[in-house]
Amino acid sequence: MNHGPLMPRQLLAILNALEDGIFITDLKGRPLWVNQASLSQLDASAEHLYQSDVYRLEEEGVFSPSVTRFVIEERRPVSVVHRYRGKDYLVNGSLFHLGGDPSGEPDAVLVQARNLDRDVLASRSPDTTQALLDHVMHQLKRIRQEQVATEASPASSSRSPRYRRCLERLERAAASDTTVLLSGETGVGKSWLVNRLHQFSPRSDKPLIHVNCAAIPEALLEAELFGHESGAFTGAHRDGRVGYVALAEGGTLFLDEIGELPLTLQPKLLQLLQERQYHPLGGKPRKAEVRIVAATNADLAARVRDGSFRADLYYRLNIVPIEIPPLRERAEDIPGLANQLLARISRRHKRRITLERDALRALTHHSWPGNVRELENLLERLSVFCEDDTIGIDDLALDHPELVPASLADRVSLNGSRKSSLQDDGPSDGALSLPLDDSRPLPERLAEIERQAIDDALSRAGSTRKAAQGLGVSQSWLMRRLKRDRSSSSD
Repeated sequence: MNHGPLMPRQLLAILNALEDGIFITDLKGRPLWVNQASLSQLDASAEHLYQSDVYRLEEEGVFSPSVTRFVIEERRPVSVVHRYRGKDYLVNGSLFHLGGDPSGEPDAVLVQARNLDRDVLASRSPDTTQALLDHVMHQLKRIRQEQVATEASPASSSRSPRYRRCLERLERAAASDTTVLLSGETGVGKSWLVNRLHQFSPRSDKPLIHVNCAAIPEALLEAELFGHESGAFTGAHRDGRVGYVALAEGGTLFLDEIGELPLTLQPKLLQLLQERQYHPLGGKPRKAEVRIVAATNADLAARVRDGSFRADLYYRLNIVPIEIPPLRERAEDIPGLANQLLARISRRHKRRITLERDALRALTHHSWPGNVRELENLLERLSVFCEDDTIGIDDLALDHPELVPASLADRVSLNGSRKSSLQDDGPSDGALSLPLDDSRPLPERLAEIERQAIDDALSRAGSTRKAAQGLGVSQSWLMRRLKRDRSSSSD
């Protein structure tokens, strides 16, 4: 019996009646449709969601993290258990065909968020509850196994002997339950390494809980870490609160920025490490079967000496120390790393962006005080402004002149004049040159030659497009140069 298709209004009514949150975006992360349950879970207005995208929403903390972003970047289904606003959710994301040819490429992302709060679970039958929890753990185990199976050892992709030793040490430590302390400058990738350690450990099918000790107010940190019972303190949740230690049961608890842990909490963490026991606020001691991994960008030994960090806790954390070298000390990895990051950015922006050889050389010679994070942020910015899908040395020189070594900077400054003189149809004595009796500093003389070459090309070509072609540069580069020169002359 053919009942016929449901009308759109009926479909919307059904989707809005679901208890699960439904969030649909295009492949650029722009929301296309959100049901009422999702709006309630996110505590956000539809207007704000539709005017934004998942990358901006993630920065605002509406998503933390964004499953949609993972699906877009990895091009595969993703399932996670996520704690948000005091409740736990099973979040499933996948690619699907919203319209067009179902046999073609997917054109949208569907994310479904199911509330796993204990009040919701209590309303279900025991069999249903257990089946749901079994499904959650099965999904998590399958995803992590796929990640480990399909990704090569990170040590094999690094050309830096020091970084390879660091990664090999981490993978060996993963096989045990020993406490690990990662140290390194901000932006070296400590969180990524902890994720790798957890994936290669026997606990890979259990939760990995990330706690940033510097991001949680000191007054709330103890309750967040260890949980609290009903009425434990003024303002406490009436049903109590499960802490991060309990959420990590059987898995890994990652304490980031451990150097910022207040002195008042350090004895309680020491108890957890030594006795595998902790006290929820207002409750009785509880056992914890959890592995501790900590990370810091601070000199903990120096903090021990000045009294801001307990010596016994430091020695208990420092059983397997792993120091991550800064990016400037493994420059041989920068070309491969830059291309990997740019490939990820290209997938996100749905355009193939490449790096010219000179630009890649310039990146390799930079000191990178912000390490991998600074490199990724720079490539993200440059990918937004490069109009021909190629990031060149001129793009770096314009917005980030400090990245360009002197040898390459000279090539950029003379680029237009060289090509202009080679393509000039006039007599050879019209070529630009450096007067020997000019006493000005070389950068000023080169800048003048560049301006002369640009003016000459504009006068002969009659348009910025043709002038750029004659100079061998992009039209956008030429327009920015003209704008800069006009700005400096007006000053």
